[in-house]
Parts: sequence; C-alpha cells; structure tokens
Amino acid sequence: MADMSYGWSGNLGFKMPKNWAFDQFVEYPIGGTPIDQVAASGKDSGAKYFSPGTENIISVSDALDNIRKNLGNKFAVDLNKTITISNGPALKVTLTATDSFSEVGSSPVFTISNGKLNSANITNWLANTYGLKPEKLGIVVNGAGTLVESSKITAGNISVKVSANSNDEYKLSFICNVIKEEDKLLDNELSLIIDMTIKPLPFIETVPDVKLSLSAEQVKQIVVVMGVAAILVVFSIAGFSIASLGGIISGLFV
Repeated sequence: MADMSYGWSGNLGFKMPKNWAFDQFVEYPIGGTPIDQVAASGKDSGAKYFSPGTENIISVSDALDNIRKNLGNKFAVDLNKTITISNGPALKVTLTATDSFSEVGSSPVFTISNGKLNSANITNWLANTYGLKPEKLGIVVNGAGTLVESSKITAGNISVKVSANSNDEYKLSFICNVIKEEDKLLDNELSLIIDMTIKPLPFIETVPDVKLSLSAEQVKQIVVVMGVAAILVVFSIAGFSIASLGGIISGLFV
C-alpha cells in the first residue's frame, strides 16, 4: 500500500484491505537520502536467496561491430580511437568510441528504451532552451530517433553539450552511453561521442533569406539544429541533405 503516494490520496478515507502485505506510511532522510518506513503484515515472507539470471550478454567489441554494420559500415572506429567522418569549411565531425561511460552533457539525459528515443522530450528541451519552433524541429528530432533505431541500440542514454570555442566557432557534442545492443546486455561500458566543430557563418551565407545580422542567440540556435541535422546528413538518415538542412534553418526565422 503506497499510502504516501503524491499521485493519489493513499488510503485516506479508505480501509486497509485485509490481504495487505506491506504498508509505506512515512518517509524521512538519512544522510540526505529519502528512506521509506514500511510496515509488514507477515503475509509476504520475502526472499532468502537470489539466483543469477540468464541475461543475454554481448562483448563491447562485438556490440560496436554490430552498430557499425547496422549503420551500413559508414565508419570504422575502434575502441578508444577518434576518427574524422567529415571535414569541411563550416563543419568538422569526429567520432570516438570509449570503453567507459562518458560524463553527460549540459542537456537532460534522454533515455533510450526498447530501441526508441522519446522525441517529445527532446523537442521540448530544444524548443524551451534555445527558443526554437517545435513544428520546425520535427523532422530533425524524428531523424535522430531513426538513427537510434537503425543502430539497434535498445537501451542507454543520450545527452548533448554545446560550447563556444571562439566568436565564430562552436563545439557540439552528442554523447551516447550504450547499455544494451539488440537487447543484449554489454559486458562492459561503451560510449559513442560525436563531436562537431561548427563555423556557422560560412554556412549561413549559403542559406537564402537568412540575414547575416543575426544575434548571438540566433547563431546558437542554428548551431544546435545544424549539429543535430549534420549527424543525419553524415549517416544519410531519413533522406537528409545539406539542402534540406538549409530549408530547416531558413524556417526557424520565418
């Protein structure tokens, strides 16, 4: 009986059922950690021992091989090495695979569950943090979800980090910590980090109907959308192209 639940009134005004086993009725902190105090009726005697399960296990190296194959062998990264995927005047993209989880970025941590990302959570964060239009983000965010599904990473998390290197250069990092690949639990930690060095002004000059007198906040908006979409261009997800990216960025300010 969750008598203290904030989602409903607990057992306020209701009798306890005769077959109750545990009753949570008070919470107090110990060393800053909330602890539930629970009464036991004795109907459930608990467990005296546990047996290890039969979880399907996959090695980190095999999981990385599978992810490469699932994405069409578009990259050849090995553990604890960095490769350059794309290097142009406005955008450089590198990929690093490490055998330890990376520190999360400045964004919330977005969970990958059953091979899917929660697109609504990412859209809301991008819209609220960077003042972007949710309706203009749909194709980009859905493309990111397609990338996760294509890789067959079935459990893990993703976070984003944005930083400015100089007045005309930004760094955008996507950090993916992998827990399960194709529903198999990894035997160790694996993190995939996509780092993008972005010079937005050379790209903006090629986009029609976007004025060059943009505020710093608008430039950061472009950096974020450009970074998300650039991953999709590099991996050819959802038919993305540089031209379609230009159209999305134009739409941000129309």
